[in-house]
Amino acid sequence: MPRPNFSTLHHLASRRAIARVLSTFLCATIIVTRPFSVLGGSSAFLVLTVKELVFSVQGNLSCQIEDTLLNCTGALLGIAVSSLARYLASLSPRSLDQRIICAVSLVAISFFAGWAKSRLPRLQLSTRICCFSAIWILTSDPERTDNILSVAGNFLWIALTAACICLFSSMLILRWSSTHFAEEATTALAHLEQCLLMSLDNVCSGASNTSQERQSLQESLLKESVALNVIYSQTNFELRVGRVGVKSIQPLIGIVENVRRELSWGLAFPRSSFMESNMQDSTVDALRAPALELGHAISASMKATQKIIAEVYHRTKWTKSSLLAEKDAVRVAQDHLISASQKARSDLRQIADDYMQHRAPSNTDESSPAFLNMCLFIISLLQMAQEVKHALHIAHNVACLYESSNHRLWHPRFSLAWLGVAPHAFILDERDGTAAADIPDVDTSLSAEEVRQGIDEQYGVVNIPDNDPILSIPISEHIPRIGRTSSLPRALRMIPNIWRDRRILQIRLCASKIIRAIQHSSHLRHALKNAFGVTLLGLPAFLPTGSAGRELFLNGHGQWALLSYVWVLETNTGATWRVGYLRLSGTVIGMIYAYITWLICHVNPYGLVAMITLADIPISWLIINTSIPSLGVVCNITLPPIVFSQYLTPSQERPIIELALIRGLTISLGIIAALIMNSLVFPRHCRVLFLNHTSRTLGLLSQLYLTLGRDMFDNPNQAFTPHDRRKTLKLEVHIRNALDSLSRLIIVMNDELSLVPKPMRRYGRVVEKLQKLLDLMTGLRKVRENIPRKETVSAVFQQRRELISCVCVSLFACEHVFKARQPLPQFLPSSRQALSQLERHVKEQIGQRRQAGGGAQMGLPLVYAFAESEVLNDVVDTLEELLDLSRQLFGTSSWLTTQPPLAEVNGAIESARSSRDGWCSSLQWEESASSRPFATISIPPATTP
Repeated sequence: MPRPNFSTLHHLASRRAIARVLSTFLCATIIVTRPFSVLGGSSAFLVLTVKELVFSVQGNLSCQIEDTLLNCTGALLGIAVSSLARYLASLSPRSLDQRIICAVSLVAISFFAGWAKSRLPRLQLSTRICCFSAIWILTSDPERTDNILSVAGNFLWIALTAACICLFSSMLILRWSSTHFAEEATTALAHLEQCLLMSLDNVCSGASNTSQERQSLQESLLKESVALNVIYSQTNFELRVGRVGVKSIQPLIGIVENVRRELSWGLAFPRSSFMESNMQDSTVDALRAPALELGHAISASMKATQKIIAEVYHRTKWTKSSLLAEKDAVRVAQDHLISASQKARSDLRQIADDYMQHRAPSNTDESSPAFLNMCLFIISLLQMAQEVKHALHIAHNVACLYESSNHRLWHPRFSLAWLGVAPHAFILDERDGTAAADIPDVDTSLSAEEVRQGIDEQYGVVNIPDNDPILSIPISEHIPRIGRTSSLPRALRMIPNIWRDRRILQIRLCASKIIRAIQHSSHLRHALKNAFGVTLLGLPAFLPTGSAGRELFLNGHGQWALLSYVWVLETNTGATWRVGYLRLSGTVIGMIYAYITWLICHVNPYGLVAMITLADIPISWLIINTSIPSLGVVCNITLPPIVFSQYLTPSQERPIIELALIRGLTISLGIIAALIMNSLVFPRHCRVLFLNHTSRTLGLLSQLYLTLGRDMFDNPNQAFTPHDRRKTLKLEVHIRNALDSLSRLIIVMNDELSLVPKPMRRYGRVVEKLQKLLDLMTGLRKVRENIPRKETVSAVFQQRRELISCVCVSLFACEHVFKARQPLPQFLPSSRQALSQLERHVKEQIGQRRQAGGGAQMGLPLVYAFAESEVLNDVVDTLEELLDLSRQLFGTSSWLTTQPPLAEVNGAIESARSSRDGWCSSLQWEESASSRPFATISIPPATTP
């Protein structure tokens, strides 16, 4: 199996590190070169600050060019609006009016920048540099009218110098073409192949010593599959030089995810009873040969696909070259795969028919577990073969396109989708800056049904259609008048009628939607917090001249508090706390190093440049190779205002130790303000978001399971229609996105400050079980497309209805406990009992058809029926584990105590158990008698839930 090329990754990281150090050296050289630094005034040291915060060197040239264009636009916009505000303020002769205009302009810029930062993640750095320029220009003595152009010109030189130096360093050192998505796609295919080979080895040898390694690999595959979506979105919306666009291999995202799911629900060996005496079953031995042949054909096809993608996207030659050998390898792999698939289908059909014919005389209803497992194994391999065949077709097309194309510049199509994709290149101040930005807050508005019922009660409307309530307005113009009395004036009596008028009702419903949307908009809340914090911290800058607050702000350069606040404030509390404590630590380290640098160099320009450049070496390593980049970022931006203070302003008489302390305290003030703001004002705690989002995900899973059952019952005699398949696939994508959000929330949740420990491991296990349920339901959808509809659907309608009801009730119970944080009911309908009844009736139907002489003609549909039974057992197992986790997290609302009951009661319970009425309980004293987390208890025939 080809291993990831770590040397290449290291080489790319080294290139970026060298470019970063070079840009720092050039910026420091510009600052100490007075003919240049004079253009930036006394704040010329901000070149290093802006370079680190906004224009820092990225992983490849295309990302650097894009960031330069976007962030320069943000800087120019901030400079233009701020200068315009100062110009308008200068038109008023009153000092109060001037300060008010500047203050209001700063608040407005902060508000809109905060909204854009939350709503459009790609503009995160652009909005921050816009705020940076506005803060620096509007708070620098807003009452002066003679320095508007000079202040704007100084900051314009600072921003453009930092942007040009970083772009020059990138063009000199970095590669000019990005292949990140192709690299990740080939890596994912290699890991899929490795996981497949592990499963094949287990089937061949019966070894189970790699189960832990395979589980770890499957978890890695899940992360890679999710990451491919993000990386493709980023790569597709960025500049790139090459022959073939990444859109040509975009279908590989779905192929990787589908194959990963097949490995999850179909190839999860070893299963129970498979590695025991059943390994010697002759039928299983006969199935093993076609399974291994098909598996190795799939493996060879994956290798051919990896090789051709690597050749197309990793070649750096500008001259055309032929890929004839690679295309021939793809054709050979495709022929082998088709041959192995056809042979596996034929052998499976024949072996299954022979197996059922030989078992007919024994009159036993129990099938070999090993045989059922092998059926599921081969079916999943057949599904994988279809996906890999599509991948081979894509690889061949990409090779042909490569041979017929020339190098070109691939650029993004500007759209709202482009603005809404967070780029991977710039340095996030936490592990995922958009971890919870797309998760809505709890919605407390009335549901659509409540609105319909309210209209019905008010207007007597019946049979309201299931569409927007705004359109469900009574046709009749006559509105009954309630509470009408002759003692009230006519005008007052008309008010209720006007309020309930049809047109007024439309306005009321529209206004309600708008107000609700504003109240629950996380983007507006973040914008308000951003503007409110900037207002509080920047208020001293707009006090009258000579006031204590104004002097304190000017002497301590209070702009650093505002800048720290803007950079630390994130969209949730966990991310803000992580960025906060890392920045506080980086501030202390930067202060100490800056003071040591001054003690060594004082105002020696050569020494200052050398020490600044030397510090950037470990800082670059922190930023590039660790998960705490903000520690290095804030350490780097703390150095310039302290180190260059006396060099740029020789009249500065304040001791450096005092200056370092003031700078550190000012930056720390902004960090602490951001922590307080995000913890007290509109807090978005990750635990609350996690529980609410888990509840929504469980609801989506319940809806998916209902959709699978509804499609079977609506079309009992045919497979899924294309419309049904599209509808189900869309729902699966929604669930997958929700699970990805849950995984990211768990990461950020670790950073939240909490006096009460949180059960992080159990939260992680909940997400694992939800992901397992999604994979299994995907397997159900694929398997049910080929099951015998008459024997397994139409003839067992009642049993399937009971199973679907039990599963949905269990999912609803879990959904409710996560949403309401309330205990689980003690007794729930048993999905295992319902599944046992379904399996028994399906076997009876198959046995009846076999006795009628049609068993030999069932073929593959019979195998798919066996596979569905195996997948349903896994669904029930996973659901019981999820119920157990819910009980552990939220408890059980019990009416039977956890103590062993009295003998009389115990006898009644044993009698109830013998009736097997399909209920399950979570009593602790019963768990010792059962290996499952929920001991099965049957209640005497009574009411069903």
